[in-house]
Amino acid sequence: MGECWPRQIAGLAMVALASPAMAASAVEDFYRGKTLTIVVGSTPGGGYDNYARLLARHLGPHIPGNPAVSVQNMPGASTSVAAVYMYNVAPRDGLSMVAVTAGALMEPLLGD
Repeated sequence: MGECWPRQIAGLAMVALASPAMAASAVEDFYRGKTLTIVVGSTPGGGYDNYARLLARHLGPHIPGNPAVSVQNMPGASTSVAAVYMYNVAPRDGLSMVAVTAGALMEPLLGD
């Protein structure tokens, strides 16, 4: 019975070491050939838009599968339009991000 333990421990070690590799492979397969969209709640040329475009330019190579990254501007109501779009309309598939002002998140909590 004592001789089985080294084999079991070795087996568990192999599974533990293979799991992160398998998880990374699944993430890579998910993002490969897809486009990640950054929804910006301001007009083109503004500060949030510039930051989002800078992020979009460099983010793709750092995600497994190297997805394309695009920026979609959705100005209105101090970025609340973009926040509402993300909550109610955007697909929940892990391919969308939003850039809104802190006020868009805190305004509903603090009142008028």
